[in-house]
Amino acid sequence: MTEPDLTQPEEDPHEVAILLFRAMILPDGEVFKEFNVTKYTATDYTRMACHILFRCQRCGACCTTGDPIRLRPEDAAQLAKQLKIPLNRALKKYTIPDPKKPGVLDFKHILPCKFYDRKAGGCKVYAARPWSCRIFPFLGVYGSSDQVVVNPSCPGSVETMEILTRAMEEVRAEQEGYSPSLEEIRRSKEHLKRVLDDL
Repeated sequence: MTEPDLTQPEEDPHEVAILLFRAMILPDGEVFKEFNVTKYTATDYTRMACHILFRCQRCGACCTTGDPIRLRPEDAAQLAKQLKIPLNRALKKYTIPDPKKPGVLDFKHILPCKFYDRKAGGCKVYAARPWSCRIFPFLGVYGSSDQVVVNPSCPGSVETMEILTRAMEEVRAEQEGYSPSLEEIRRSKEHLKRVLDDL
């Protein structure tokens, strides 16, 4: 059986579906025996595959309805750098403590996000957007659900799920009767996990 062509653009739905198909064959605990390796579910891998294929259609739904928009400390630092202001000024001007999550920050100005540009249909600080924005719409919650939730207000997420579903149907038919090696499964899982590192 052929290996996914990882020299091709990752956006090829067929190649992504092969990776996902193989990643879901065995649970992480049977593939990664090392300690301190984060274990993911088949649903998590599906979210990673969706994120590879996702193309924002710049509808602005996430920017105008996201509440709260959470920031990690490194997000605040990136924002300050992008805006060319001191970190303490960025924190004071743009953030508040999250009332439900100690140690977490939220944007002060939401609904819509202060950095959403309606005319341009996009984010003014896109390169420094917070992690919570980077992982939208598929990667938000790991291990807490047994299904991938498609946000109907996000046309890109709906389209992505349709594309991945079709590609998975094709790959399942192609791969019927084929048993990938443990190494192929491991490589597929590791490739999908790199999605998180690349955000």
